[in-house]
Amino acid sequence: MKPVSRSADPLSLDETMSRGWQALEEKLVDGWTARFSGGVTKRANSVLPLEEPREVATAISAIEERYAGRGLPAVFQISPGSLPTDLDALLAERGYLLDSPTLVQYLALGDGEKRAIAAHDPRIMMSDEPSYGWLETFWDVEGPHTPEQQALSQRILTRTPSIYASLVVDGKNEAVARLSLVGKLGGIYAVATRENSRSRGHGRAVLRALLAESVQRGLEGLWLQVVESNEMARRLYESLGFETVSRYHYRVQPKTAS
Repeated sequence: MKPVSRSADPLSLDETMSRGWQALEEKLVDGWTARFSGGVTKRANSVLPLEEPREVATAISAIEERYAGRGLPAVFQISPGSLPTDLDALLAERGYLLDSPTLVQYLALGDGEKRAIAAHDPRIMMSDEPSYGWLETFWDVEGPHTPEQQALSQRILTRTPSIYASLVVDGKNEAVARLSLVGKLGGIYAVATRENSRSRGHGRAVLRALLAESVQRGLEGLWLQVVESNEMARRLYESLGFETVSRYHYRVQPKTAS
């Protein structure tokens, strides 16, 4: 196994990953970061609890009030860096539901990765802004599907400097991915392939192009997040050299009876 860069420390990655997929609004609630983005994606509408509040139960209640005021359930992103360390158990006791167990994977861009970069694929188009075709492909595969939510999604996608890669066949985007740029690291997000174009290596081609771009930019490493149950995606990422360095899941406030 390759040595993992200090940049891949699970605790520091929590903050870095949040910068790679920035919420439209953030509020500090007794040391916890409450993220709001109109309900578009859990990542951008959840609490990142990296500081210990003075009184945990009071802080949880304050969080619930903040999200209820926006018509949203309170959602906590729970990782090895969450504080207090028993927060997950405390939320479970309040009836919070466990959702979306996710692996955090990392690839250190050392000499081996530089030697393995493939030649340029003429089907790959890259830009520092998402084209309409890029956005349409991502939304068709992953959502959201309403114009209002798509407008919020586009704002989230473009809040961090990023590279948007597309594999184009006969003028149509068939696969896309996004490389967010945070200091000397990059985050792989929004990997999506149209259903009728899967099992053709399109996703791999887009990711290899972003690996090459990362090396050319002198990045030290890349992170990505993959739902634990998505075995096909995990095999793809692991074949490219990514290794699991951390994990997280969400705790979602249960709906109250009306």
